[in-house]
Amino acid sequence: MLYKEYIKIKALSVHRIGNKAAVEGVELSETPVELDEMLSEILKSFFLMAFKDEERYRFTHPTDTDLNAVYSYVSEAFENDSTFHEQSRNMAKYLYEQSEHSNIKRGDLYVVYFKDCILDGDTVDAIGLFKSENKDTYIRINYVAGGFSVESQMGMSINKLDKGCLIFNIKKEDGYVACVVDNANRSDAKYWVNDFLQLKRCEDDFRQTEQAVAMCKGFISHLQDEYDKATKAVMMNKVIESLSEQSVSVDRIAEKAFNPVGVGDAFMNYVDDFQAKNDVKFKGTFQGKAESINSRSVRTVTKVRLDNNFEISILGGEKNI
Repeated sequence: MLYKEYIKIKALSVHRIGNKAAVEGVELSETPVELDEMLSEILKSFFLMAFKDEERYRFTHPTDTDLNAVYSYVSEAFENDSTFHEQSRNMAKYLYEQSEHSNIKRGDLYVVYFKDCILDGDTVDAIGLFKSENKDTYIRINYVAGGFSVESQMGMSINKLDKGCLIFNIKKEDGYVACVVDNANRSDAKYWVNDFLQLKRCEDDFRQTEQAVAMCKGFISHLQDEYDKATKAVMMNKVIESLSEQSVSVDRIAEKAFNPVGVGDAFMNYVDDFQAKNDVKFKGTFQGKAESINSRSVRTVTKVRLDNNFEISILGGEKNI
């Protein structure tokens, strides 16, 4: 878990990144930004408000993580923080090189050095990369000679972060630990995670639980029509019960949810296909994470709707259906 209360901004550098395909160029600042205490707190809240550290990532590269550009620049800044601004300029230039798709908007890149980040009980430094692309209109009221004037201005909204990444100075040998925000939600603009950062989800307990939920939902939805809605609902409830236990395994899920209705072997075959298709490998045992189940919008089924006139309420377990 990430505690944000004690985090402080040590340094901030800002650069403007255009669309390379449109030859908009990149504007690099010569020096870091000077911040007073109030502005520092406002920016800290803006940068950090969208992060949910349960979903964690790590830097990757097809051949060697050291060849990942952002990983290399961040490592240099962590090892010698006096080079932070220089490395922020390198990251800005590299981001521009990745900004070739026509849908990528011109925007400002904020590179932030954070101190006193408490992550899972450890106090570590972190570097944040944030890109602001969308501008909002603001109304400014000025008092002039006994009256008021009204003018509009364009600026960055502090209520929504477009793109962000927090990289914590921990587990360097595994590609660090990172959290990501990308509100573009366009497949043609996934350059932030895939091309620029080259991040991959960590196979931790949160990820394992999330993948197990998706796998079980997929398996149940593909079962033959001989299994009615009530039976499928019971199976999903048993899956949730299994994932809520302290120690979770695929074998235990099969035993509890699928063996009783005679589809345990089919489920284990589905597990093999799922792992191959989704590039995931389930551990022998892992700890189920309730927040991951919630993130997949899964809850215990208590009612099964049959048609417009009938529904079954599941009370006291499947033995009562």
